[in-house]
Formats: sequence, structure tokens, C-alpha cells
Amino acid sequence: MGDVLPGPDDSCGQHFRYRNLIEVGSTWAQNRIDNRPRQMATYQAMQAICAQVLDPVYEKFGGVELTYAFSSPALDKLVHQNPSPNATRSGDQHAGCELDTKGKPFCSRLGLGIDFRCPGISSITVAQWVAQHTAFDRLYFYNGERPFHVSVGPDNKRQLTLMYKLPSGSLMPRRISAAYFDEVLA
Repeated sequence: MGDVLPGPDDSCGQHFRYRNLIEVGSTWAQNRIDNRPRQMATYQAMQAICAQVLDPVYEKFGGVELTYAFSSPALDKLVHQNPSPNATRSGDQHAGCELDTKGKPFCSRLGLGIDFRCPGISSITVAQWVAQHTAFDRLYFYNGERPFHVSVGPDNKRQLTLMYKLPSGSLMPRRISAAYFDEVLA
């Protein structure tokens, strides 16, 4: 890639085009806003998540359904119209490597986050495979029927987090080891 940003129909992986990571999610589908990244580093992060996670998952399981991926500031506003009082964008890898008005990254971890599932396959099976066979930064798992979140970044810390549903309905994150992840989801 030179200085010219890729087009939405350019390939960012073996099985994906940039459009697949830009024009995704129910909020985007309802509003169809311009959600294109402005930073070359975000496009490079899209290539990385395809190479490190999406393409290997596609090859293993035969399909991937993205439910949320890159989120520009404009899309983020629509997604979080009623955010919780403590919500901030500072840790959201869906922002990719985009910069705020002061030239600072929205997310200091950089990289890119996506949410996905494989049709007809439990997210337990797919998330365990991702945890065991791919290079990733963070993986957030909810349950076997729901898409899960995975990100890549410069550090690729391989951090696993289970999101427990509390009686109140809110979610509580709990970091866990890879061994516990396999054990608790067995």
C-alpha cells in the first residue's frame, strides 16, 4: 500500500474485502453512513485481522458472519446513542488506528476489533479454536449462541475474557487463563 487509501472492494484477505469490515452491523445497515477509515494504519490492521484470524477461521469452519467490525466516530455515535455514564471510546479497538481531533488514537491498543460467528457452529467451538490457533490481542466470549469479539494489535496479548451475565442483566468481565477457558466451556 502506498499513500492512497484502498477502495472498499480491494482485498484485505484471502476471503474478505475492506467493504466486509466497513459496511457491517445492524446500525450501519440501518443508516448506511460513510464508515471508511481515514488512516492507512487502520487498513493495515484490517489486513492483519484477516491474515491472523478471519482467513484461518474461514478455512477451518467454512464461513464467517461478521456482526460488527470497524466503527468510525460517526458510526460509533449512532451505535452508542445511549451509552452508559462510564462508557468511553478510549479502549474500543473497533476504532482501529483512527485519530481524534488532537491527533491521538481513539484506542491506545491500536489494531482492530471485530465481532463474528460461524453460521451453524457454536461460538464455543470457534472461540476455543481461535484461542488455541491464532495470534490475537483480546477475545471476549459471551455464550455459545452469540457472536464473540476478537481483536489484533501490536501487542497481541492473547487476553481471554468471559462476559458473565449478572442477575441484573448487566455483564461482568472476568479475565481467565487459556486452560480455564477450555475447561469452563467444555
